[in-house]
Amino acid sequence: MFDLEKVQSLNELEMLVYHYILENMDTIPKLTIRQLSVNCHVSTSTILRFCSKMGFDGFSELKYALKKEEQDKHQSFEQYYAATVHVDSFLKRLNQQTYYETLKPAITMIISARHIVFSGIGTSGILGTYGSRYFANMGINTYSISDPFTPIPQRGFENTLALILSVSGETSELIKQVTDFRRSGAKILSITNDEHSTIARLADYNISYYMPDERSIYTDPSINITTQIPVIALIELLAHQASKEFSKTAEQQKDIPD
Repeated sequence: MFDLEKVQSLNELEMLVYHYILENMDTIPKLTIRQLSVNCHVSTSTILRFCSKMGFDGFSELKYALKKEEQDKHQSFEQYYAATVHVDSFLKRLNQQTYYETLKPAITMIISARHIVFSGIGTSGILGTYGSRYFANMGINTYSISDPFTPIPQRGFENTLALILSVSGETSELIKQVTDFRRSGAKILSITNDEHSTIARLADYNISYYMPDERSIYTDPSINITTQIPVIALIELLAHQASKEFSKTAEQQKDIPD
C-alpha cells in the first residue's frame, strides 16, 4: 500500500507513525488524528506530514484507503498471511530502475571487495549461510560466520566486505561484531528492517526493506517472525548484479590488446 521510495524519505518521528500504522492497520480507521498522535507519541503535525509524504491529502483520506485495504484483504488470501501485501509491493519495486539506483552503491561495494563475509544470528544467520552459498554459486568469493562470538582479528580485513543481516538492527552481539569488523578495516553493508537502527547507522551502507514487525502469537511473543522474503530477494538480486558486473569487467579486459 505504501510506496517504499516514499517511506525512505520519512524522518524518525514519521517512521514511528509508519510502523504503528503497519502494526495496527485494522484499527487506524476508527481513530481520530489526536488519538493516533497520542498512541505514537508524536504531534498531529507529524501525522499530517506523514500523510502528505505518502501521497494522501489528509488523515481522512489515509483512513479511507486503509479501510478499503482492509475490506479487500478479507476477500483474499491476505487475511491468512498479512505480510503478503507488503511483500508483493516490495517485489514490484525491486524490478524498477529507480530501486536499482538504491542498490547500486551496495553492488559497487561487493565488486570492489576481495572477500565477502555474511553474518547474522538466528534466522538471519541461516540466511547468511544461504547468501554465502548463493554468492559462491555466482562465482563470488564468499563465506559466512554462523557463530556471533567468533573473534574478529584486529587487522587483515582491509579488502573484505562484511554483509550483516539483522531484522531489528539492534542485536548486541552483531553490533559488537560490526564494530570489530570496522576496527579491522572491513567495509560494512547491512540489510535491516529499520534504517534508523544502530547497525544501519554503523554500516557504510544500509538497505532496509520496511516490513511490518511480526511476533509469534502461538508460542513465545518475543520471537520475531517478520517475513524474510525481501532479504532472500535482495541477496539473490545483489549476487546477480555483482556477477553481471564482474562479467562485464572480464569482457572489457579481453578487448584490451596485449
